[in-house]
This record gives sequence, structure tokens and C-alpha cells, in this order.
Amino acid sequence: YTRWDESGGCQSPMERDPPWKSAAGGSVDVCAYPGEFVWVSYGAPWCTASRGQAPEVRVAARAAPPSSRFVMNLTSGGEPFQPATLGQARAWASQYGFDPAMVTTEGHSVRTIPQHALIGPDGRTWFRYIGYLTAEEILARLRAYQAGEIKPKRFD
Repeated sequence: YTRWDESGGCQSPMERDPPWKSAAGGSVDVCAYPGEFVWVSYGAPWCTASRGQAPEVRVAARAAPPSSRFVMNLTSGGEPFQPATLGQARAWASQYGFDPAMVTTEGHSVRTIPQHALIGPDGRTWFRYIGYLTAEEILARLRAYQAGEIKPKRFD
């Protein structure tokens, strides 16, 4: 979990990064969906594991329960330590069948990838995971949180 997660996520008093730029030319703010679950997967075009993860995220996004959104965020570009471009985000959306409005770039970050985060309907980070997940694992985790079978991690 990050310091942002631990301090309340969208409810955090910490300064947030500006919304991510989307491949469709708009922006995406994961905190702009109160009352919904937002699954964020982080990856990069240079990362073999991220390229393997993308089809699983797409399958999960297409089969997701109501009141959930999926964002695919590129943490860097075609080479490590280089920012992702909107062109790379468009190419990722096209190659893996994602809605371009939900494929984003955050410039360059040093996140370990692939990585996943679930922002709950209260705006807090309910789950964060580093590593590969199948579509079934993503959907099972999302449904379990939505059904209240798994409680979000608390940091207080």
C-alpha cells in the first residue's frame, strides 16, 4: 500500500496528482466515481508481464459487475524510465481491446508492475496487489468486496 492509500485514498489530505490523460484525449480521475468500485491495473508496454496481464484485465472489465469501472494505467512508455505517451496509450487500447477513454498515462512512475488497486465506493483503497492476476481472480476479488465477504484494509 502507498502513503496515499494509508492516508485515506480519495479522502486523503495529501495532494493528489492531476487526473491521468486518457487515450481518447480526455482525463480520468479515479476519485470521480463516488459510490462505485474502480479497479486500476498498472502496466507498461516494455513489460512482458504487463503485456500478459492486459488480456486478463480486458476480460474482467467486460464481465465486471454493475457499479464497477476498470482503468488501465500505463506507468511508463516503451522503455523503462520513459513517460508513456498518448500514442502508446491508444496503441495499448487498440492492441488489447480496451475502451480508449479508460486507458491512461501517468507520465513516468517507479511502480512495480503489474500492479492492481481497488478503490472502494467510499474513495478509499480497499485492495492493492503486485503481480499477475487472472480474470477469474480479479472478478472473484471484486465480487467478494462488493458482497461484503471481504472487508477493506483499515489503516487507522
